[in-house]
Amino acid sequence: MRQTLLAFFTAILLLCPALTARAQYVPEWIEQSKGKLLDDNGEVMPDYMVKRLIGDEIYEETYKGARTQYKIGKVLTTVGIVGMGVGVAVAGVSLGYFIADYIKIWGGTENIWDTFTEAKDSVSWFYRGCSIVGTGYSTLTVGLIIKTIGWKRLEWVASNYNEGNRPPTLHVGLGQYGAGLVLNF
Repeated sequence: MRQTLLAFFTAILLLCPALTARAQYVPEWIEQSKGKLLDDNGEVMPDYMVKRLIGDEIYEETYKGARTQYKIGKVLTTVGIVGMGVGVAVAGVSLGYFIADYIKIWGGTENIWDTFTEAKDSVSWFYRGCSIVGTGYSTLTVGLIIKTIGWKRLEWVASNYNEGNRPPTLHVGLGQYGAGLVLNF
C-alpha cells in the first residue's frame, strides 16, 4: 500500500511540470464600441476570443456579417461626405464662372454670343456639381443605413452575451438575504 501511494505521488510529481494551469479569462460583460467588441476592461477582444465567448453559430451567422456591414457603412459614409464636398466645390466654382461670364456680357465685349456660350458651359458644370452632390448624398445615406444596421447587430451580440451567456460568478458580498457567498448565474 505504501509503495503504491509512493508510486502514485511520484508519478504526480513527475507530471506536474507538464500540467500548466492557465486560467482562462472570461469577461463578465462585453460592450460594442465603433464596430468592435470590448471586454469589461475596455480592451478590444480579438476574433478568436469573441468566437469562443459567443459560440460558433452566433459568430458565423451574426457577428462576422455585422462587422462587415459596419465597415462597409463606414467607408460609404466617408465616400459620401467627400463626394458631397467635391460636388459643392465644382458647383460653386462653376457658379462663380457663370456670374463672371454673365457680367462680361453686359460689360461691352465685342462678341456677346461667344461670351454667352462660355457662360452656358459654366451652367452645365454647375449641374454636374449638383449631380455629384446628389450622388454623394445618396452614398452617405446608404452608408449610414448600412452602418446603423451593423451597429445594431453588434449591439445585439453584446447584449445576448451579457444577458444569457455570462459565466457564473461566486464572491463574498451582500445578497438578497444578507451577507455571505453570492452566486450569480
